Amino acid sequence: MRGIVKDLTAKQFEILEFIAKWQADNGFPPTQAEICKHFGFSSQNAVRNHLQHIEKKGHIRLNSGKARGIQLLALIPPVIEQQDNTIPLLGRIAAGLPIWAEQNLEGHLPVPPALFGGGEIFALHVLGDSMAGAGINSGDIAIIKRMDRVENGEIAAVLVEQEATLKRVFFSLAALVLKSENPAFKDLTCDMDKGDSVRILGRYQGIIRTADNRCCP
Repeated sequence: MRGIVKDLTAKQFEILEFIAKWQADNGFPPTQAEICKHFGFSSQNAVRNHLQHIEKKGHIRLNSGKARGIQLLALIPPVIEQQDNTIPLLGRIAAGLPIWAEQNLEGHLPVPPALFGGGEIFALHVLGDSMAGAGINSGDIAIIKRMDRVENGEIAAVLVEQEATLKRVFFSLAALVLKSENPAFKDLTCDMDKGDSVRILGRYQGIIRTADNRCCP
């Protein structure tokens, strides 16, 4: 599914990824009602509209005569197996691949996910000083809990175009504002109505400070 963001909106990509994960976890696709509930849509009409656009772009086939009539047409990359005592460390996030895809895996940190709240936990390298004001420095390893929605004002890992960035997230009616914790960096405003390629990867849970970043006594 590499390059999928080029022809799908951010929301369509999230729906396709949700379908793929549901299929992998359960052995069958979700119903439109289950998709509607997961994303908090006001009605299933919104789900049908998104699915029809995804179908036109060649990623699924819809069978209107079946409750679970969504057929994936793209091969789904193998997913990283979650382990009890390690956290997967992901390298550069490739646009078009689910974040759990093996192609994104750099290694495993010998740290129990339970220390950061458990669930689907992964780690990312922090590059740059845009979040220094929140105590997150370049060279740290950010621990992220996978989710596609966060609360207003929370720090999250966000995929913008083909790059994962760590920012404080604020929502408006049609835009997503990514705010740095460093006055040297400008806020980034993503216009969702214009189809800007942006999606939430997960909520920031904490950091692991590497040896190079630790202050000497």
